[in-house]
Amino acid sequence: MRLLFSTFSVNYDRPSSIAHNRLISSKDIYLFLLFNCCVLSLTAQEKSVKIRPLQFSIAPSVGTNGLQPGSFANQFSFNLTSGYSAKNLDFEIAGISNLNTNGTSGLQIAGLANVTGGNAFAGLSKKEANQKLKSGFNSHLSGIQVSGLTNIVVDEVFGLQLTGGINLGKNSMFGTQVAGISNIIYKFSFGLQVAGISNVSVTSMDGVQIAALINRTEGGLYGFQLGAFNHAGSTEGINSFENKNPWGVQLGLFNFAERMNGFQVGLINWAKRSQGTQIGLINIYRQGGQVNSRDGTAFGLLNIGQLGYLSVYSTELFALNYEFATGNAKNKRINLANRNTYWVNSVTYSRSPFSKGAWSMGYGVKKMFFNRSTVPGMMEFRFLSYGMDFQHVSFDSDNLTKSLSLLSRAKVEIGTRLKPKLYGIYIFGGLTYNCFWTDTDRTLAPSLLKWQIQNNNQTFEFWPGFVFGVMIHG
Repeated sequence: MRLLFSTFSVNYDRPSSIAHNRLISSKDIYLFLLFNCCVLSLTAQEKSVKIRPLQFSIAPSVGTNGLQPGSFANQFSFNLTSGYSAKNLDFEIAGISNLNTNGTSGLQIAGLANVTGGNAFAGLSKKEANQKLKSGFNSHLSGIQVSGLTNIVVDEVFGLQLTGGINLGKNSMFGTQVAGISNIIYKFSFGLQVAGISNVSVTSMDGVQIAALINRTEGGLYGFQLGAFNHAGSTEGINSFENKNPWGVQLGLFNFAERMNGFQVGLINWAKRSQGTQIGLINIYRQGGQVNSRDGTAFGLLNIGQLGYLSVYSTELFALNYEFATGNAKNKRINLANRNTYWVNSVTYSRSPFSKGAWSMGYGVKKMFFNRSTVPGMMEFRFLSYGMDFQHVSFDSDNLTKSLSLLSRAKVEIGTRLKPKLYGIYIFGGLTYNCFWTDTDRTLAPSLLKWQIQNNNQTFEFWPGFVFGVMIHG
């Protein structure tokens, strides 16, 4: 995200020899165009700043503050083209740009750009610049900036920045940024960033980021990101080792977090260390790293990272059912836990020659509990599980039924390894309770123990069932 400003080559860093993090380079082409360098090549401002209640100018040095406008702080300032002063106190407006060296407060409006902190060390020697920094000099915004192209603040932003282009804060932000293109804060943010393309808060984000394309923080996200692509260094949540910080939530097409203890909701979710909750089409994760801390839960069509199994089983409807499941362990790092707990998501395919060519495909969610024995070779020897399956049933063996044909099934299963040496191979069985919902005249339930309801050309069938099969557990 920092590359968004690479083409402008703006240098806001204080060189060690002059003024680290605050000097704006005179070679900068971007500022050259915006601030009419032909009229901003001024002498350095005087050390003492005088307050003027009202100021008018045609261009810098062509106005009521004379040849050294950087020596004045204006309460009200009206600039035909570009304004230049030590500080704006209440209100400032310019057709092109405003530049305040010592800080900005109140309301500032410019046709193109507002800059706070520019030229703050112009004309000073190394010794003078260092003395100015040691004295506590700070050129921050405390108010509102409105511009057509960009707002730039070298120190903190306290308030609101509103622009059609880019808002930039070299230090921290306590407030709101709204931009047509991008908002960038080099340190931490407390507040709201809204942008047409991207938001960046480098050190951390404590608040909300909303962008059409990208939201990013390299540190902690203590709040909410909404965008197509979201990136965070870390998020906190219910499974955090020390759950004291606000939770972090990412909502987008692609979500990424180095350490994710909060929530990710999107098409693709990726967490290098996950102890939070992922909801998406594809979830990619690794287990957490803190001892005695719980892992999170992944709900998706495909979960890549920790656990999986393949099972083949029979039911009262279909002789052959194939189930491929992926998921994650919840408590494997809890030293005193007497069982291992898993959440798994499965894709199922069912077919039987005994159902007149009917077949089905669907999705399931299941929670599994494996025993946790300290006896060698016996750990995870047995399991108990419960969950739900949802399948679309087609009655034509060659075509997909397009009408409503939904089979829902709640099930409870128990399983065991056949022998201790057959690690990962289980035989299991269980009971189910089924509901078939259709708007056709098709029936699916066996005649035994069937209960049927018809309402507005829709049919509901209910019946108990069974499941029995073999599972290979990874």
